[in-house]
Amino acid sequence: MSRNDLSRDGSSQEESSRQESGPAQFGVRADDPHQRLEDLWPPFGLRIESPRLVLRQIRESDFPAYTAAITSGVTQTARNPFVTAWNEGEPEDLVRTALPWLWSQRATAGPEDWYLMLAVFLRDEDDADDGGSAGSREGQLIGMQDVHANSWTVLRTVGSGSWLRADRQGHGYGTEMRAAMLAWAFDHFGAQYAESAAFEWNARSLRVSASLGYREVGRRRTVDAHGEHAQEEVQLRLARREFVRPSWPTRVLGSERLQSFFCQGPL
Repeated sequence: MSRNDLSRDGSSQEESSRQESGPAQFGVRADDPHQRLEDLWPPFGLRIESPRLVLRQIRESDFPAYTAAITSGVTQTARNPFVTAWNEGEPEDLVRTALPWLWSQRATAGPEDWYLMLAVFLRDEDDADDGGSAGSREGQLIGMQDVHANSWTVLRTVGSGSWLRADRQGHGYGTEMRAAMLAWAFDHFGAQYAESAAFEWNARSLRVSASLGYREVGRRRTVDAHGEHAQEEVQLRLARREFVRPSWPTRVLGSERLQSFFCQGPL
């Protein structure tokens, strides 16, 4: 076992990032109306669990909770931290914009280009207290942790974006959900690099990235969310070997089947 195979607390990656067994290959039974949705569309079967959170692909049944989150407020800064002003406007405007976007990204489904929209749920308090079982129970939807890739088989690089309800910010959830996503990408899906970006004034986002090992690799001049003012964007990259792993374990379900669906071989 190499030094890079150890987590921060000295445990192996297999111990700190566990995956439960299940159907490993994507397959569809002919003329069977009783197959599960996650078997037919494996992105729905991916599930990542950390001590306080559950991350999984958003479904239409989550849209009411998603709408509640985006209309509750997601920005605590004087300036908009996103590349577009999707989070501004009346509730009706937010829904008209957000839901079609969720549907459109679902079509980016590999093998070279893919986009996963992972809803972030608080784990049920009773479930978190007893350590969870096969599939931890979900509480409130508090945000999103998206992860995506282009030219995957060549670059092996994931990009990400995220947001949290304003009333759930400041409790470490942003760091925890990104760390859980990275543990999945590096340990279960074969990523070698992760990239991110933030405006230079967005100190909170930059601190989260730095705490996980990201390094600045460049800057570019770009427009703000409203297209009205120039801003400096900090571009960040994280190599797998430099990932500052959390001390807690990450539990992953459904990753092998997703790899098969994306026409990837096992790691």
